[in-house]
Order: sequence, then structure tokens, then C-alpha cells
Amino acid sequence: MAKLSKDQFLISENCAGISHIDNVIQDKVRENQAQLTKPEGSLGRLEDLAIHIAGIKQKAYPTLINNLIVVVAADHGIAQQGVSAYPQVVTKQMMANFINQGGAINVLGKSIGARVVLIDAGINNGHFKDTAVVSLGTGHGTDDFTNGPAMTRKNAEKSVATGIKFFNTELKNNEIDIVACGEMGIGNTTAAAALTAAITGKNPKIVTGRGTGIDDFTYKKKLSAIEQALKINVFDPKDAIGLLSAFGGYEIAVMTGIYIGAARNKVPILIDGVISSVSALIAIILEPKISEYLISSHLSPEPAHQIILDRMNLIPLLDLDLRLGEATGAALGLSLCISACKLLNEMATFTDAQVAGKIT
Repeated sequence: MAKLSKDQFLISENCAGISHIDNVIQDKVRENQAQLTKPEGSLGRLEDLAIHIAGIKQKAYPTLINNLIVVVAADHGIAQQGVSAYPQVVTKQMMANFINQGGAINVLGKSIGARVVLIDAGINNGHFKDTAVVSLGTGHGTDDFTNGPAMTRKNAEKSVATGIKFFNTELKNNEIDIVACGEMGIGNTTAAAALTAAITGKNPKIVTGRGTGIDDFTYKKKLSAIEQALKINVFDPKDAIGLLSAFGGYEIAVMTGIYIGAARNKVPILIDGVISSVSALIAIILEPKISEYLISSHLSPEPAHQIILDRMNLIPLLDLDLRLGEATGAALGLSLCISACKLLNEMATFTDAQVAGKIT
């Protein structure tokens, strides 16, 4: 048996360290919910959300105070095929906008008191000197996957391992009660659609959407690029690293690593739209127990998103027609997670409030 590289070992070790969430704690929280001053189940999915978070964190009264939002950015070689309504340089420009606090995620992050961390996972000509950006780039943008793999297998492994190391370092330096992940990268909905088709076997026409709002001509180019990529690249739907190598972006690989690191450390994971969701699906291929740590924040109009969520048996918290990315949907979902835990922790019980309970 061949010796594992450092990156392969890190991925394997962290995946092996992931445990099932705590069902005993969840039963305890259900009992606690039944004592609160409300008809049983009247807070609907907010009750389920608190129970889920409690099981992940293994705490009967979980709190979400130190909340992390991560925006991972990278460029895609497939953008050269004209599959987006925007030029590739927009990835770098939008990252600069985030640095200057001008993005939607900056506004939403501030509104819920969450810490926003920006990651350059492989922006073409990125070279960000600003300390507000964490540079994790294995390469400066992937290759055009209509001509062959988007990245080498070694770089795919390195990017996933880098995501794990990032999360572990963040956790060492800061408390993290929950992590929300989003992305930025021109061409990344094309990569997400290709990955979805490769994993699920669905026809590219079913999983390919309009992304940045492309016209019919651009949509045809996008669909053709995905069909071409699926023909020329060799892949195994059960080989997560191979899938990333063939079609992925560096941001998708880094998010995969972040999910692994979070699950290993019993931290709830809020996924955003189609890009971060396909990254979660890849993480589940590496370690199925990661699915227990995932919370879907919202459903985007991208057709691949519903297919991915169905595959992971996840029901989104919101359906607001969001398709911006940047973890904006995840930030809104995070506000619901915070509320769910506050309701569990701060509502009075029937006994405390001297309110008569349900007649039995």
C-alpha cells in the first residue's frame, strides 16, 4: 500500500475523527422544549433547528455568540469560454469590495454581529496585501476543464487540506460557535453544474442554470462547455478528490476542507447556495457523517441546488430567490439559528411563569 502524502493523511485523519451527533442530548432538548410557555411544536422548524444544533454541539442549551462567516474566492478557467455575464476580473474586484466593507455580506454580517473572514483560495492575479484577506491559494485560478482537468489531483488534495488547516487554526485562535460558508468566483456555477451532473448522473440540461443572469446565447455556451467537460474528463462519482480535480474550483475544495474541520470539531455548518452546497456534497463523499453537521440556509433558483439538497436530505430554511452567493443566504439562515437557540435558552417554562400547562 502506497504511503499517504501529508495532505492525504490530514484529510484521512480528520475524516476518521468525525463522530455522529449526540442523539441523547437531542432527546433532552425535546423534553426542555416541551416545558416552555408555548403549545408543543408551535415554533415549528425553529424548535427542530435548536434540537439539531444542540446535538451537534453536544450541549442541552447551545449558544451562538462567536459566529464565523467565511467567504472563499477563486477563479475558474472555464470563464474563458464566456459562460458568465461578467468578466473574470470581477472576482478580484468584488474581493476588494468586501475588503472595503461594500458587499452584501458585509452588511448582513454586521447586522447579526458575525465575524466575516475573506479567503483568497486561488484568484487570478490576486496578490492581496491587505491583512483582511487570508491567502490560501494553491494556484491562481483553475484550468479550463473543457480541455482537461481543472487542477491536478495533488492540488485538489492540497486545497482540501488547506481548508482543514484554516479551520483548525481559526478554532485555535478564536471561539467558533457556528460557521457559515459562501463563495465568490466568476464561472463557479458552471463548475457546480458540472460537478452535480458528474456526481448524480443527471443530464447537464437539468442541472445547468442561468448563474449571473446570462442570456440564451451565453447559456448555450455554458451548457456546451459542461457537456464537453463531462465527455473528455475521466472521473468516478465516488472519488471526491478526482471530482474536484476534474471540475472543481479551488474555493470549492477549500470549503470542503472547512466542512471537514468543522465537523471534526463539532461545529455546526451553515451552507449557502449551489456552490457551497456542492462542496458539502463532495465532503459527504469523503465522510458521510458530515451530513449530520449541515444546515441548509436557503434554496437558490439554480436547478442544481434542489438536486444537491435532495441528495443530502436537507430542507432549506428559506426560499427567497437569492442567487448572489457571498454567504448572503447563509447569513440570513444564521440569524434564524441564533433566534432558535435564544428561544430555547431564554423562554420561561410553564412552572417559572406560573402558567398552566397542557391538560392531560
